[in-house]
Amino acid sequence: MMNKNFLEGKVALVTGAGSGFGREMAIAYASKGASLVLNDINLESIEKTREIILNKYNVDILLAQADISDVNQVKEMRKEVFEKFDNVFILVNNAGVRVGTFSLVAKEEDYDKVMDVNVKGAWNVTKSFYRKMSKQDFKPIAGKIINIASCAGTECGANPYIGIYSVSKAALISFTKLWALELGATNITVNGICPGLFLTPMYKGNPEFIREFMKKRNVKLPLDRIGEPRQVADVALFLASPASDYITGQNMILDGGMTISVNTL
Repeated sequence: MMNKNFLEGKVALVTGAGSGFGREMAIAYASKGASLVLNDINLESIEKTREIILNKYNVDILLAQADISDVNQVKEMRKEVFEKFDNVFILVNNAGVRVGTFSLVAKEEDYDKVMDVNVKGAWNVTKSFYRKMSKQDFKPIAGKIINIASCAGTECGANPYIGIYSVSKAALISFTKLWALELGATNITVNGICPGLFLTPMYKGNPEFIREFMKKRNVKLPLDRIGEPRQVADVALFLASPASDYITGQNMILDGGMTISVNTL
């Protein structure tokens, strides 16, 4: 599975690649020879990701600054991508935003922002790229789509403190299954990753902030340690590898046992 350059000649497009999971996944793909399309709404953040990668790996990188909730910007990104590269083998829908409030007291603009990025954004990107991916001459899999959802979108992880975010990630989990059904005949696999509590900018990279969040919800971690973004990148690398070629429509939960502990421990 992990031969040195199993992604050589293949392109990985990662949305939200300027920090957190997105940056770590981009680094992981570069380590296996992939060319990269780094997308984020913040140009400086993906410039930093590019700098980190090029300090260690000799790969081609395209910076694609775009707001994925805007379909016209996504279409322009697609044009730029295929002017430079002839394929997108891996498409990672990672970009996301979070609002910390109960769903029924959320402001309309907060609802729109979260749903526009987390759900519509992933839909915009997938819709814009899947046709080209399906015609690629890779065997036996033409392309792979990986959705970064969240335990907050699962039945056991639904969290009223981040209510709209939970709904958006449940929608992305549903899209994962639907797209797997829709795209299976074109030899595109679609899988999701559902992280639990990780040290990312979404949680201010602060373990004390996360512990306070857990205390408020009365959540415990059976493994009793907060996750590191690299652990998500490792699973994303597995899903990009030949070892996962017969896996589709699945959501892999990475949470240190959190969701099995809710209302249990």
